[in-house]
Amino acid sequence: MKLTDLYSQARQAHISVKRTAHSVKVMSYDDKVKNILINAEKYHQSYYKAETFRGPSLYFHQRALETRQAPVSISHLEYVYATLASWGMHRMGKGGSKMQSFLTFQRSTEILQDKIVEAQKFNFHEMNEVKWGLLKEIFQKINVMASGTSLVGNSKVMHHMLPNIIPPIDREYTLWFLRGNTTIKNDLDYEWQLMKGIISEFFIPVACDTGFQSKAEKWMARKEEYPWDTSILKVVDNLVIGSKK
Repeated sequence: MKLTDLYSQARQAHISVKRTAHSVKVMSYDDKVKNILINAEKYHQSYYKAETFRGPSLYFHQRALETRQAPVSISHLEYVYATLASWGMHRMGKGGSKMQSFLTFQRSTEILQDKIVEAQKFNFHEMNEVKWGLLKEIFQKINVMASGTSLVGNSKVMHHMLPNIIPPIDREYTLWFLRGNTTIKNDLDYEWQLMKGIISEFFIPVACDTGFQSKAEKWMARKEEYPWDTSILKVVDNLVIGSKK
């Protein structure tokens, strides 16, 4: 066998291994979609009955959403930063997740301003590979977490900039409900594929159901009673949390 042939085979094997390392185990979320749609009202009631999330976690969440039209302004980024801290993304002491300095976070978003503004026009009913590609670029360039995993922190940042297409994702509720574990491999390509799959195969199918849309719109209109129902994808997230509560 020629040396060039050996090189070609070795290169293809390297590419194959690299792709495998970044690949996400394909899972069907059809049963989870049906679960949420069937139990929507029960899970919604359980979420609000628990009264777990109040105080600064709600206040900063609302303020971050209200200021998102200027996505890299100091005020918006400060509200997003405060929201993540109040949502448990920065643990004091040696253990637990850690956030980057505010300046590091701010600098990572400044170069994304035009892309974020463009993505704010997206509708989950009309996604395509070009739009997903833009979201991937935003996801992979946001630098908010000092600890190894980016999925949870970056999805929560993006949710407050792009609530119509990106839901907040976490280990305890989202991953446990959908995948039965809380494991995330620390790899940006892998984490992006995982997030895209969760959104496109679970959140969007639930949100596109006409019966669910009708319920969600009624809940979102009752802001005093249901203050966490701030977007249709956040409603889906609330139901996932409610299923565990």
